[in-house]
Amino acid sequence: MALISGEGKACISCHTSLPYALVEPLLEDEYPAYQDLIENIDNRILAWSANTPWYSDKKLEQVAALANLPPDTLKRFLNAADSRGVEAVFNAVIRATHDAYLRKPAQTQTRRAFENMWAEQVQSGPAAGRWRWIQANLVPWEVTDSDLWGASLACVAASIFPDLAPRDNLRLLHTTLRKASSDAEVSLHVKAAVLWCDSETGGKVLENGVARQLATELFAQQHDNGGWALRDLGPFINWVGSESDCCQKRELRADAYATGFVTLALVRSQRLLSPDQKASIADAITWIDRELSNPYPDGPRYNKHASSDAELPEFRNLYTNAGHMWAFLAKTSHLEGKAPWDGN
Repeated sequence: MALISGEGKACISCHTSLPYALVEPLLEDEYPAYQDLIENIDNRILAWSANTPWYSDKKLEQVAALANLPPDTLKRFLNAADSRGVEAVFNAVIRATHDAYLRKPAQTQTRRAFENMWAEQVQSGPAAGRWRWIQANLVPWEVTDSDLWGASLACVAASIFPDLAPRDNLRLLHTTLRKASSDAEVSLHVKAAVLWCDSETGGKVLENGVARQLATELFAQQHDNGGWALRDLGPFINWVGSESDCCQKRELRADAYATGFVTLALVRSQRLLSPDQKASIADAITWIDRELSNPYPDGPRYNKHASSDAELPEFRNLYTNAGHMWAFLAKTSHLEGKAPWDGN
């Protein structure tokens, strides 16, 4: 987990800590790191107004000093306000699924997390309905349209406890996601997230025809072996990949993150799919089964396999960690016929 010191352990990474929090409670045996994560989140939630944001100027200067960098180096792409938006959404998602997995009503910390999240929602301008978001060129979670990915996560959280979503806030959220679904400049990765959130709301975000079109666009990118490749879910601006990215002969292989995330969105949208598309989901689950059946050092919590060509070399371990956890969620949802957080 990427953690920066402050009032407790602060920064919850989108590449590993978030999917870890969604998956760990579904695995056998208790794992202390998960409880530590929840306790840290709860402390941050309950002391929200008094907390220093993840990326305050002081923290960024401290981290830069540790790396022998000039004090302002990290401030070019990280700031307190953006990190506050990310944290608010992640806290609500993690707390909502935590309570749902335990089949509990929303606990005090969860209710506070939602209050904090809605208070951070942008209310006007082009980004109305979204949250301020980190854009550190970490594809695909911290790039130009990643605030829409974050908004989709907030939508999923709100679908778990709809009574914690004020009507006006929810209207703004659904409106911005509806617009994103037809925006040519929005990545297919984000549109997969919008489709996922629409499915969790029972179709309250998108018209059925629009949702079916998004599903069709996603299936069009599926590889013959059943998987998806992250690079196919772009466009991603200023992707910093390997030196061989320029080469036409280089094969673009399916990767666990793209396959897991897209499959989850499609599995949860099965009410919209044709028989042929449902068969294609079966192919994706077969791909995931092969990927998850490889030996792990400690179950599906960690993965040290070679990175696929679709992953950034400098973030290989992060992508494989995130990928296998999203793939696990997709398979679990498929086998159970419902999402793990769906208590019905």
